[in-house]
Amino acid sequence: MRISTAQLHAQGLAGMLGRQQEISRTQQELVTGNKLTRAAQDPAGAASAQRIDHALASLEQFERNSGLVGHRLRLQEGALGDAGDTLTRARELAIQGNNAALSDGDRTMLVAELRALQSQMLGIANRDDGNGRQLFAGTRDGVTPFALSAGNVSYAGDDGQNQVDIGPGLAVGDTNAGSEVFLRVRAGTGDVRGSADPGNSGRAVLQATSVADSAQWNGATLRLQFTGPDAYEIHDANGAVVSTGSYLSGDSIDVGGVTLRLTGAPAAGDGFDVQRAPNQAVFTTLQRLADAMAAPAATDAQRARRDNIISESLADLSSAQDHLLRMRADTGARLAAVDAAADTREAGEISMTETLSSLRDVDFAEAASRLTLHLTALEAAQATMMRVQGLSLFDRLR
Repeated sequence: MRISTAQLHAQGLAGMLGRQQEISRTQQELVTGNKLTRAAQDPAGAASAQRIDHALASLEQFERNSGLVGHRLRLQEGALGDAGDTLTRARELAIQGNNAALSDGDRTMLVAELRALQSQMLGIANRDDGNGRQLFAGTRDGVTPFALSAGNVSYAGDDGQNQVDIGPGLAVGDTNAGSEVFLRVRAGTGDVRGSADPGNSGRAVLQATSVADSAQWNGATLRLQFTGPDAYEIHDANGAVVSTGSYLSGDSIDVGGVTLRLTGAPAAGDGFDVQRAPNQAVFTTLQRLADAMAAPAATDAQRARRDNIISESLADLSSAQDHLLRMRADTGARLAAVDAAADTREAGEISMTETLSSLRDVDFAEAASRLTLHLTALEAAQATMMRVQGLSLFDRLR
């Protein structure tokens, strides 16, 4: 086999260049701490590392989402608590206003505070999250959800609720729409509502309404109609008489599975209606209570009308308080889900980071040892090349 001088030089040069590439690659690993500087070094490992990088980036986005929705839910929980406190105070004022011995001046002060509570409730409903987004506008941004005009509260939001991704395959609801929180609130007991006819001329006051037999009462509208101070008829929704009875102040009257307790003397023709509890905005409840307490009550009929509305409002306020408590419980459950998702994300992040480290991170002791080996090999190649360069066939000639 013939080996030319040029071939020896080429082979020696290729060997030194190979050693220098290995040295450069090892030095880069030591500087960057990443042993997958090129996908060709470990195609399968590089692909796995890239997938884990994408997964970790997704976890970071989930964490940002969780922080935002958790902040808004905590603000909603605080707002619901403040709204509940407002209703509690309104209930206390209603109980005070239901005292017949209260003077007109005292009642005027109660009315002023009730008006202030209505404004306070409106402010709670219009709270934002500190980032320019309203808590109770549904999915709409850039709007003030509630506005008071001529004693009526209007809603500019929608009924939607954003679902926020807080983990792989896990989403949690954002804050509730204001229509659900403040407008669609069951009146009465939440199941049934009894109310006095505004045209009543007697002194009878409906003190309480409750469902005594849910199997007998199917939600139908019924009417208790007095034919005299001590006698009544029960009418169905079509006005047909279904039963009759006698009345004594303080009696509880069964109206088709619903029990009504009344006090005072009714007049012939006075009526009390029973119906399935309708939805009533908390603003309307507060407005109706304030208006009733501010209305003149010079006659027995006017006083009975005021007392009936106060009695109805007390039931409406209790039902609204229960509604807000349920909303707070639901908010708390979502906050618990956010916290649980954070724990799951943390565990997943630790596991993926460890896997990524095993794929990509450099073992500095091994890399330093390898660099020394490559340097030694380069020195040997250089020394060999110098020896080869000094050789010549003419040295064999005598």
